[in-house]
Order: sequence, then C-alpha cells, then structure tokens
Amino acid sequence: MTFDTEQLSQPLSRVFFNARATVYPDGTARVMASDRAIFRAPGWELGEVAARREKIAQTEARDFERYLDAVNPECEMSAYALMRREDAEARKRAESLSRAQRRARAAVRDLALSNPFRWFVTLTLDASRVDRYDVREVTRKLNAWLDNHVRRDGLAYVLVPELHKDGAIHFHGLFNDALEAVDSGTVDMGTGRPRKPRSARQRAAWLSSGGHVVYNLPAWTLGFTTAIELYGDRSKAVGYVCKYIAKQQRPGPDGTAQPGRIGGRWYYSGGALQRPRVELFNLGPGEFERLDGYETKLPELGGARLKILDVNKEEKP
Repeated sequence: MTFDTEQLSQPLSRVFFNARATVYPDGTARVMASDRAIFRAPGWELGEVAARREKIAQTEARDFERYLDAVNPECEMSAYALMRREDAEARKRAESLSRAQRRARAAVRDLALSNPFRWFVTLTLDASRVDRYDVREVTRKLNAWLDNHVRRDGLAYVLVPELHKDGAIHFHGLFNDALEAVDSGTVDMGTGRPRKPRSARQRAAWLSSGGHVVYNLPAWTLGFTTAIELYGDRSKAVGYVCKYIAKQQRPGPDGTAQPGRIGGRWYYSGGALQRPRVELFNLGPGEFERLDGYETKLPELGGARLKILDVNKEEKP
C-alpha cells in the first residue's frame, strides 16, 4: 500500500494534511483522517495547539493571581480560589497522564504489529531472588537480564509492567523466538489459570477443543514464566498487551497504588525491532465522508472530526 505524498512543495513541518497512515511491514495500515488539516511530520501533531493551550493557561493563572492581589492584598488566597487552582492543576495532570498513556499504547501497538513476535509472555519474580516491591531493584535486574539476552541470543521484546493487588511487580509482553521454550505440561483453556491434564488423552482433547500449550522460558532466572505461542487474530494479542498500559498503576508514597508509570516507564522494548513508516496525504471532503471507521471529535482542535480505520494491504482508503 502506498499513499500519494507528491504534493509536498515546502518543508514538511510547515505543511498540514488531513490524513495519516501508519504502514506496517506486512502492508496493512492504520489510517487516521480528519475533516480538516491537522497532521504534519511525525512529532509535530498538535504541537502548536498544546503550546498555545499551555500559554493561555499560564496567562489566565497569572491574571487570576494579580486579581487576588488587587482585591485582597493583605490576605492569603481564599479557600475558594485555592480550591479552583488545585482543581485546575489536577485536571492538567490528568490530561497530561491521559495523553502519555495514549502515546505509549500507540507505540506498543506499532512495535507489536511491526515485528514477528512469537510468544505472549508473563514474567513474575521470585521473592528469594529479588524484592518484588522495590521498583528500583526490579528495574535494575530486569534491564540487566534483557540487555544480556539481546546481546547473547538476539532477543527482541516489548514488555509492560503491572502491579499485583498486593503491590508486587510483574510483566506481560511479547518475545521473538530467540529463547528456548519448554512445555510446562499445562494447557491454557482461556478460562483462567492454566490446567494440567490428567492424561495424554485429556490433553489431546483439550488441545483439539481450542486449548493452547503453556511453555516456560528457562532463561528467565529471576522468577517464573509462562509463554503462549501467538495464534489467531494477532491484533487481539496486541490489544491484550496494550490494555495493561491503560490500567497501569504505580506505588504511591503512602504505599497505595496510583495511576501512573511503574518505575518511570510505561513499557520496555529492545532488540532488533522494526518500526512502521508514517505517510501523510490529503483526502477530499467526499473521500473523508465515505470512510467507514471509528469516529470521534477533538475538542482541543475546535471539534475537528477524526476517523480511525484499519486497512488491509489490498485495500485503499
């Protein structure tokens, strides 16, 4: 699949388009199109809008403080005014967090669809080998393990951290076929924890009815693993990994879980990873209206309409 970008006549950062396609190595693409020109070179989208909103917010905050100084110069900020400021700051933090989560989910999706990963893995930690509640210790040992196997075995990976209900850290993600996988003797039936069949006959029956063999990765020396070979609709497995970013929480100062990145990272990735290419183009008004995809509105862009759709390699938007 290719899209026409011959219309460029000046630096890309100055030219806006109303459609963007993220094209994956297999020829499929995710297309985002708007009823107005909002896209430009990767990394520029909404940049000016975000900067303008930030400047307006700063100006309003400064003007509000000047007003308080004028009408009440001898007293501290009123409880109502303080509450308004705290509410505004909380909304700003929440919006920033939401944007960061969306970017992280998009990045993980792009990596997952651009590389021939073989395994969906879960990595847990053995309390006798690492403090599962210490983010710094877990991150340090995980990075050392990952770097070692990238260099020695050619590991390529995407991992998303998650907290157990008790605050312990574990990871879900995707691996290529660089590491040895050993049959664990259990079968995943898609209904909860993997189960161990009582006989070879029962195992065969479970597998023929849709079950999948659960493997272990002996190279993971920090705890325990499960690995299930990717099957069926690949996008579903990708969505399963991405959902952990959407619900990610980090340990708060009081020990309770709070929304945010664990150890400052939404996800880990490494190895010889491919990335999709991004192509920008323009659609006419009629072409935009004919697109059949998920539609939403962008309040930060004056209510611009945005459509998102996935395109197979034999199709064109």
